Amino acid sequence: MSRSIDVDTKIYYAEQTLQWCRENLGENTRKRTELTFDLSLRNRKMKGFIVYGNYCFWRNHMTIYLPNTNTLYEVVSTIIHEYTHYLQSRVKYREYEKTRYYSQNPMERSAKRNEDRYTKMCLKYIKSNL
Repeated sequence: MSRSIDVDTKIYYAEQTLQWCRENLGENTRKRTELTFDLSLRNRKMKGFIVYGNYCFWRNHMTIYLPNTNTLYEVVSTIIHEYTHYLQSRVKYREYEKTRYYSQNPMERSAKRNEDRYTKMCLKYIKSNL
């Protein structure tokens, strides 16, 4: 039987992850506005798939759907994934989006690689600061 993680813990890990990303992955200097961040308490699905988070290039806004994240690993990896999109070029992303499937988009692949590469490192960092 798995135990659920309370919302306050998810929020703490989300905020710490965002700070870790800023310090370790850098900031997007091409943006005119500061990145905004929202932790939503609603479930979201798109075309039958669970949506963990998304980044809006136009609003420079990241949303994480907390009910869809069942583990702290999912919270952290989702933020790293979406933060990677924040660092990417909107024009290039759109170009790939028009010509390739989601799973074949090089920018999605890059975000997935960053998830795989940095999630455990970030979790270790957060846990060492508790």
